[in-house]
Amino acid sequence: MRTKAGAAVFAVSVAVIASGVSADKAAAGFCSREAIECYEKVRLPDVYATRARPVVVRPAYEQVVATPPVVINRAERVTVRPGYWRSFATPAIYGTATARVLLRPATASYATTPPVVRTVQETVVVRPGSVTWRRSRGPFGREKLCKVRTPAVTRTVARTVVVAPARRVAIVSPAVYGSVERRVVLQAPSVSRVYAPPVESVVNRSVVVQPATQRVIRHPAVVAVTQERVLVRQGGYGWSRSGHGW
Repeated sequence: MRTKAGAAVFAVSVAVIASGVSADKAAAGFCSREAIECYEKVRLPDVYATRARPVVVRPAYEQVVATPPVVINRAERVTVRPGYWRSFATPAIYGTATARVLLRPATASYATTPPVVRTVQETVVVRPGSVTWRRSRGPFGREKLCKVRTPAVTRTVARTVVVAPARRVAIVSPAVYGSVERRVVLQAPSVSRVYAPPVESVVNRSVVVQPATQRVIRHPAVVAVTQERVLVRQGGYGWSRSGHGW
């Protein structure tokens, strides 16, 4: 923001330059008769103002509030001796009984029978038959070639053949049984069980109804407003109107 003193300074500067008068004479208060207005150099004071500023009187902080647990006495039923089972054993009852037992098991032995053979007569070919060519001459000395069949030569031989092969025959001996007396169980052993109930009692115990807790309380900061004087514009020197020219 421009003040009236600033505007006057600007006007004096323009007048001094336009009239050609030296700045020293204008500052000393000497003006020519042709001057319309005259200005003199003056001290301009500092300009202050009052401003509101927030100030933290107390910073924000947290407060931990602890709540103790709530404990009560409660009667409870407890087991002094647990229940259990008792066992009673009944021995077995024995007696004598006659039983048929195997004295000697059945056995098997094997015998081999010789094979049954027979002699047979068999005709075999000693030399097989064939066909050959023979030459001969006729009554008038003419040569003749004839094809002649030669019969086969056979022989009768004796050969032994197996009518029935040798066999392995099983000879079974039956088992031998007898009667013996044995000890038998007339009544099996048994176990009977009887249950003994538990023994209980009533005792007082401390029980936590509500556990201990912690609660955090947050306190905001306390802020105050202070008034302080601040410098708006720094003072200096300027030109002030002093009157008309001579």
